[in-house]
Amino acid sequence: MNYCINPKCQNRQNSDAVKLCQACGTALLINDRYRILKPLRSLHLGHPTEIFEVEDWGTGEQEWGTHKVLKVLKYTNNSDLVWLFKQEARVLIWLRYPGIPKVEPDDYFRILPNSSSQYLHCLVMEKISGKKLDKYLEEEHHLSQSIIVDWLKQLIKILDVIHSQNLIHRDIKPSNIILKPDGKLALIDFGSVKIEAGESLPIGSLGYAPPEQLAGQAIQQSDFFALGRTLVYLLTGKAPLEFITNDTEKIIWRNSAIKIESYLADLIDEMMNIKPENRPQNTQLLLNKLKVFVTPPSGRYLYRPEGGVT
Repeated sequence: MNYCINPKCQNRQNSDAVKLCQACGTALLINDRYRILKPLRSLHLGHPTEIFEVEDWGTGEQEWGTHKVLKVLKYTNNSDLVWLFKQEARVLIWLRYPGIPKVEPDDYFRILPNSSSQYLHCLVMEKISGKKLDKYLEEEHHLSQSIIVDWLKQLIKILDVIHSQNLIHRDIKPSNIILKPDGKLALIDFGSVKIEAGESLPIGSLGYAPPEQLAGQAIQQSDFFALGRTLVYLLTGKAPLEFITNDTEKIIWRNSAIKIESYLADLIDEMMNIKPENRPQNTQLLLNKLKVFVTPPSGRYLYRPEGGVT
């Protein structure tokens, strides 16, 4: 099955035997290279972007038949959305890390559907196999402290790569983290990423984004807040907005969590502090705080406070 990229097409499904959409006449081989296999989420008219799984029939033998992800911006008359889309493309081209989707310089392009005057902005990226953490938790129902510590270390290292380029992800949450078959994590959806400089558009997912980010003043410590809230979800199975807050706006979550050391719970609370200046100030300090968790031959992280924090 071939899908037509034209969001205004009345019948977007086509057989594999045709080269042009039978409903609107748009070429089905996108940018003379990509064939759309299926949508990766429902094709909602009100959503500014569409995401597809595509097959790459590029010039290199290693790329023939490779499955990738195509993100398409439909609302190109919105300058803010266009800017964010181009920023996402630039950032993913810059960054090179196993836990971040890979994008090549020619993976951003524009196309004009048949009989249309409005270009679509397109971004092709590596398809990362695995399960999103929200779906994984639904199936597993229980995560040990060892898993949480391992995942936290992995995510901080990914953030270290991002923050080292003076960038802020701004949308860390369970559905934007993929557990790959090899047990490693990947952080996806860089559509909200920004350079850390001055004010910006208020943006973020409710329950995960901190107050300063929702006020358009995100800083790198804003990502720590969202990561802390993500850990709360993974430890409790409850979305952050389900918890009550105390008089300091701190969510009361510990009684709903699996058994974990108080040191780890305290660190998560520190990451979620309502005041950015009271959160860990950088990724290296966060990693330093996790040195008390050591890995014996069994592979399970153990808490050893006597090991100290250097």
